[in-house]
Amino acid sequence: MKLLKRKRANISIMVAVFCVAFLAFCAFGIDMAYVTLNRAKLQRAVETTALATVSEYKNSAENKSEEFFNLFKSKFDIMKDAKLEQVQFKEGEEGSKKVKISASLISPTFFLRFAGVGKINIKANSYAQTYELIIDDKKSGDTIVLDDLITNKNGYDIKIETTNLPEGYFIFAGVEKNDTLMWEDIGCKANTSSTLVQKGLNNYNLITAQDTLFDLEKSCNPELNTNIFTHLKFYTNSRNENNAFKITILNNVKLITRDDF
Repeated sequence: MKLLKRKRANISIMVAVFCVAFLAFCAFGIDMAYVTLNRAKLQRAVETTALATVSEYKNSAENKSEEFFNLFKSKFDIMKDAKLEQVQFKEGEEGSKKVKISASLISPTFFLRFAGVGKINIKANSYAQTYELIIDDKKSGDTIVLDDLITNKNGYDIKIETTNLPEGYFIFAGVEKNDTLMWEDIGCKANTSSTLVQKGLNNYNLITAQDTLFDLEKSCNPELNTNIFTHLKFYTNSRNENNAFKITILNNVKLITRDDF
């Protein structure tokens, strides 16, 4: 009888120890999951801030990282105490800009505080860079499919260089809508140093522009106004086979690794 009671007591102790260990494991898992979620939010914040900062800095040489970071963290209650720790700029190749964004966040714990760990300090870094996409040697009538979605940014968005085109050219931007590629003349979006001759209601012939900048913010047609596109096409009346277009997509930004910074 005493042996049976002793066995029951041992089993009770083992069950109690197991329960405590199980609860501790669950508590640790819950706290770590919460910390992981907050770390992901902080990482997203620094990545968004890095992309916005380097894009703005290329055009205005003004650091607005604090403004961008505060705008993002205001959307999440847990992010309200996040701090922007460091903003570092660096010049890249061919005039490109690079930026490093570092931030930190104190993440509270729920169960680990009973073990003396009431908060965990989370840190995140992100790196971004401006770059230009160059597409060379395109002919009249070619449909140019762009790798990236081109949108309106600060300043000019694309640059077109041409050769041997005294009679000028027409330029169209295309975007897919409902599985159909829609084209719009964007000649009027060219910089003022280009001479535009209007042909018809919404078509513009660029006749003296050998190096033309385009700002997608300009409005050609209020009903169609294209400020986002995925395709380009040029037309010219010239039969000169040496005619060619060089397209430079300006003000692109991308995330990079620490090794590329």
